Amino acid sequence: MTKLGIRLLGVAVLFLSGAAFPYKEIEVKNGGVIKGKIKAAKKYKDPVLTITKNTDFCGTSKPARLYEIAPDLGLKNAIVAIKKIKKGKPIPKQDCVIDNKDCYFEPLVQVCFKKKGNKFVFTNSDPFLHNTHINKILKKGKERTAYNLALPKKGQVIRKPIRTSGLHKVKCDAHAWMWGYVYISKHPYATVTNSKGEFVIKDIPPGKYKLWIWHPGMKEVVKEVEVKAGKTTTVNVTLKKKEKK
Repeated sequence: MTKLGIRLLGVAVLFLSGAAFPYKEIEVKNGGVIKGKIKAAKKYKDPVLTITKNTDFCGTSKPARLYEIAPDLGLKNAIVAIKKIKKGKPIPKQDCVIDNKDCYFEPLVQVCFKKKGNKFVFTNSDPFLHNTHINKILKKGKERTAYNLALPKKGQVIRKPIRTSGLHKVKCDAHAWMWGYVYISKHPYATVTNSKGEFVIKDIPPGKYKLWIWHPGMKEVVKEVEVKAGKTTTVNVTLKKKEKK
């Protein structure tokens, strides 16, 4: 292969990987806002988890907290993120805390940010061993381990760098019912809905975007939105429950 061919191949690899076009931090003046509410199509019944270990502390059953739905159907724990935004405000410098607490992962669903210096902070608030196993979710339902860490003692803390982006599943190999999800964003325009199903994303450069809405128990939605300088765009979306395979 000629030198020119090698260069072109390298450019193609960078293009396909996205590495050639990283997110650029800029000062956003008179940016716009996307806010709104994510609702469930109806009041779905929350599953009950069967506890099989450490029942003296955890009990014998627990609510899954998969469908945390307000009286007006506002849906908690939906991730809302702008897709493929190329530039905007600085990425937050903050760690991503995943706690093993009361036989759950806390929080169950969260957004964290890929930035140099940001770390995972794995903690154990329970008085027995947990094993925090975090996997990046790949295409076609496959997963790849990011970290698999034993935390045998109460109060134990392990810090690890955030190396991958995208959606990650969290499980405990010692307690099969425990689950969680972390979305690692390469930009700051991502958030999670509160207990009322509300969200706000601020300081967005004007333009047309695709908004990705995801929840672990619902069908994901992608919605096109337009952000205007100094204006607020309201986006209200209703999600339906995933069908069993």
